[in-house]
Amino acid sequence: MFLSTVLLALIVGALLGGRIPRLADLKLKWPILLIVALGLRLATDLIGELNLPFQAPLGWTYIAGYGLIIVWLWFNWRVPGLQVAAVGIGANMLAVLANGGQMPIWAAAFSAAGFTEAQIANDPFHVLLRADTIAGFVASGGLLGDVVPLPIPLIRDVVSLGDLLLALGVFWAIVAAMTRSDAPARSALALGGTSLLMPAIAAPAMPMGGGVPFAGAGRIPAEMTAREADARGIHRQSPYLRLARNRSFALLWVGQLVSLFGERLHQVALAFIVFQATGSAVEVGLTFAATAVPNILLGPLAGALVDRWDRRWTMIGCDLVRAGLVVAVPFVLLVDVRLVYVTAFLIATVTLLFRPAKTAVIPQIVQERDLVTANSASSVADGAADLVGLPLAGILIVTLGSLELAFMIDAATYVVSAVLLLGVTVPRDPTIGATSPIGFGALWREMREGWRFLTHQAELFTNTILSTVAQLAVGAEIVATVPYAERVLQTGNWDPMEVYAWMLGAIALGSVVGGILVGSIGDRLPKGPMVIAGFIGMGLSLAAAGLVTHPLAAIGIFFVVGLTNMLFIIPTITLFQQRTPGRLMGRVVSSRQALVFGGIAASMAVSGILADAIGAGTVLVLFGGICAGAGVIGLLLPPMRNAR
Repeated sequence: MFLSTVLLALIVGALLGGRIPRLADLKLKWPILLIVALGLRLATDLIGELNLPFQAPLGWTYIAGYGLIIVWLWFNWRVPGLQVAAVGIGANMLAVLANGGQMPIWAAAFSAAGFTEAQIANDPFHVLLRADTIAGFVASGGLLGDVVPLPIPLIRDVVSLGDLLLALGVFWAIVAAMTRSDAPARSALALGGTSLLMPAIAAPAMPMGGGVPFAGAGRIPAEMTAREADARGIHRQSPYLRLARNRSFALLWVGQLVSLFGERLHQVALAFIVFQATGSAVEVGLTFAATAVPNILLGPLAGALVDRWDRRWTMIGCDLVRAGLVVAVPFVLLVDVRLVYVTAFLIATVTLLFRPAKTAVIPQIVQERDLVTANSASSVADGAADLVGLPLAGILIVTLGSLELAFMIDAATYVVSAVLLLGVTVPRDPTIGATSPIGFGALWREMREGWRFLTHQAELFTNTILSTVAQLAVGAEIVATVPYAERVLQTGNWDPMEVYAWMLGAIALGSVVGGILVGSIGDRLPKGPMVIAGFIGMGLSLAAAGLVTHPLAAIGIFFVVGLTNMLFIIPTITLFQQRTPGRLMGRVVSSRQALVFGGIAASMAVSGILADAIGAGTVLVLFGGICAGAGVIGLLLPPMRNAR
């Protein structure tokens, strides 16, 4: 896996306009520590294969090697990517320590990857893990051991959460070094006037055979817009690469990605563990309904609290509390299923605090010109978690052989996210924080202040009202797609649930593609018209889905649904971040979310009834028309149409 990661990073770095020789200029401190650590690992592996007549302390040698790597990473903490690699190495070291110097491999995962026990019999470093209880699995370091099977030819392996973080950190470090902004680079492809590849120091003259002058982040004044830069013939560096070199944002994004994958694992496991315990689909529905209630009832209060607290520590605290709550799910289910509703409600409530804190932090740690791209990257993480995380969750749950263990691993992802957030640096803003002692009266005044700002800011309030109307279609799509796959589509030899899964995958893929596109060119486009185009595009595509009966046509249309969804989500988030004072960010964003999620919840309730009464296809046409209609109305309203 490590060699595959290095090769992929070199290819991606080259495609982004980077050059391999730049890796030699990377200033790494104390390389001797890394050399000694790798030497220890190789020597220990060789000794382990010699079958010596006495028992050598190989375990402590492996542990010493890990310790040297962690020290080396500490000395090179500021190198982009190595912070994530350090967390990965640390997670692996904890698993090795728990087993006296050996890395545990979950036996079921080892088999699922296509290996046999004979292939590990003489391996001095790895040990097969079998545990009859959750406590035994956790005590043996199973949460941080090799539990994720990769049954893929050429890269067949079983990896740990730490391995994945290490691979991501190494990939990030190589690409960042090859494409750093202070090194000259060749001309690179540009799309829509915005460089998609890493630009370099602006050339004094146009090279023969074409090309454009490029500039690094520091060579374009902050006040220069994309249009002005293009008018001068300067292509700015890719905003995604700028964000990759922004340590705070990158750590926030990686932490979000890890915890989102854990959430998908929890989502699948929660549905199955409740259904297996009760045999009732109603109980499953009530469990997930409990997760929607906090958004409606507690949103403004959560925003007021977030505006009082340090937002980075709020996110760290939320991750740690969610980890504890997730671990509790399988245990409270043994007592009473109603306690699962309470636990699901509490997890959703804590998540409600995390979201506005994250939204408020992003504009504090990225430059304003990178705000659209940062929000795009955040949305892409959500889409990627759906696209890869949900199928992987199913595979992992089957491999683990225990739904309870899935909750343990989800808890571990929250802890990893909290550790990564410790490395995020958020500039202090003196306008943010409590201005009076906490109490019901103070919180009520602060909630009213946030609501008053939202209603008096024409662009934001118009966007909120139209979004509430347009996203009624989201609730309809969530509910109606199941009976749509069952009753409307002529699936033939396809299983309706298989078609349903493909449609969800198409939405997720469309979201990823749309997020990347908006991040690449979105800062050049006015936000109001983008939001309007998103409403109209999503509405028309949903209506079109309601009129087709062929599964492939439906899958293709739902890809467009996911793509157009990003057209209005990302500009809307950016608009709120740019128009809202930092001290009010949590309250304003949470007030908006309460309205929008309330509309989605109401739509979900109504859509289920309508799907039985008039048909799922008709429901999609009806709510798709409402969504497109909201976009048309937006064209008529100046605060929406003229938002920039």
